[in-house]
Amino acid sequence: MTEPGEDLLRKALAGAVAGLDESRRLTVVEVAADGLTTFELYRDDLGRPRCRFDPVTPWTSLAGERGWDRPGYASTHPDLGRQDPTEEAVIRAAGIHPHAALVLVCSFPDSPLAGQALAWLHAAFPEAMAFVQADVRVDALLREVVTNDPLDRPYELVVLKRSVVTGHLELSAHQLFTIGARPGAVARVTARCEAGDERGTAFAVVAWGRRPLLLSLQSARLAPGRYDFTVELERPGRVRLTGLPGLVKDDRDWADLVAAVPRRLDTRAGSQHLICAVEISGAPGDVGKRLERLHQMIATMSAGASGLLEVSLVTYGAHSYDRRVPERKVEVVDWLVSPGHALTSLAGLEERPPVSKGHPHGAQLEDMLAAVAGRIVPGEAERTVLLTVGDRGPHPARVNGTILPCPHRHDWHALLNRLEQYPGMAFGAICDRDVGETDPVWSRLGATALTWLDALDIREFRAELGLATPQDRSIPFPLIEVP
Repeated sequence: MTEPGEDLLRKALAGAVAGLDESRRLTVVEVAADGLTTFELYRDDLGRPRCRFDPVTPWTSLAGERGWDRPGYASTHPDLGRQDPTEEAVIRAAGIHPHAALVLVCSFPDSPLAGQALAWLHAAFPEAMAFVQADVRVDALLREVVTNDPLDRPYELVVLKRSVVTGHLELSAHQLFTIGARPGAVARVTARCEAGDERGTAFAVVAWGRRPLLLSLQSARLAPGRYDFTVELERPGRVRLTGLPGLVKDDRDWADLVAAVPRRLDTRAGSQHLICAVEISGAPGDVGKRLERLHQMIATMSAGASGLLEVSLVTYGAHSYDRRVPERKVEVVDWLVSPGHALTSLAGLEERPPVSKGHPHGAQLEDMLAAVAGRIVPGEAERTVLLTVGDRGPHPARVNGTILPCPHRHDWHALLNRLEQYPGMAFGAICDRDVGETDPVWSRLGATALTWLDALDIREFRAELGLATPQDRSIPFPLIEVP
């Protein structure tokens, strides 16, 4: 149980430590049974209270083996005009800085040596606070006070924000702890992490004084997405991040990290949804080549994607207007799966026979658009690409004199109009034949990027669609979204 006097001493030390700044220091002198110990306290550049002290100076070294501890010593030196040599030695050994705040503590009042030393020091420094508290551990008490010292400056997390005016990425800070926060305080943060480099996303905590100073730097290799995590103030100068998997200490150069921030946050760096719609009607060689191009596209995109890309796979064939010929309906083979899963599904499609019967001049493009429009959620990914691979054009919703209408009355014009309104939506198309030989609808299906089977340059095509892999761009810090 804490003694009342110890509580007073603790409060006095806590108040003195709280009053420290970069220019003020605190000296605590303990006079004890075995000698004298001086503790020097100050704040470093990060505002953290620091304490240093030298080994105890024993009483025998101050006055010799037969010095002031001999009987009657104090009464044999009554000359007030001359300071006693041992008194000088005690004051000199205390090493008190002339401009420091001073606290004097006698932890062994039963010793006449400690009592005499305290009296000398207090007489020399009358403005000092003086305490007599038996058996107190001054070093432990100071450690407790320093550990529980409230912050004298704010702590913030380094983040990136996107300017609503220019769209440029700006280095910024997200407040974690304000001045006065105490150990044990917890800040909850929600931030978005994009694809980082091989070391991952950097989580840097800075302390603000006249300028920001780096307090902690850790990193984690995270899949792009939104993360909720906490930052706990363990003590001044030390924070602990929880809720982020694989977090490790980061020794990267700070200037290099800041220099790696791109000027803009391209939506390509965020989550991506590639919807692959492939026509499976026609000659086996043509269908096989379409599936092969899709395989190449997904495989190239998936290299090192680390969760950046999700793939959907939709097949469509030809309408049958003959009751004797069953119609193979549009099939959503996969929806929002990993690239690896989609590649496995593609391999299965290559084993199936193509749709060899049906309308010779049209395909179920409008049914495919209806299936996609019925499943897609606007804004579910920062970049959504509908990639259509095929040859024939769609059926109209109504009779127009050139091609039979869609049996389900799907209006491809209206469906495309609807999809074109979705944020982050892009349209790519790979046609069997040269663009000049295809149905005009392909110009809209390939509004973002359009090519034909034998002219496909995957990297260039991917870039036109606004798709990217982590190797193309890295975002070194988490992003805080601005309302």
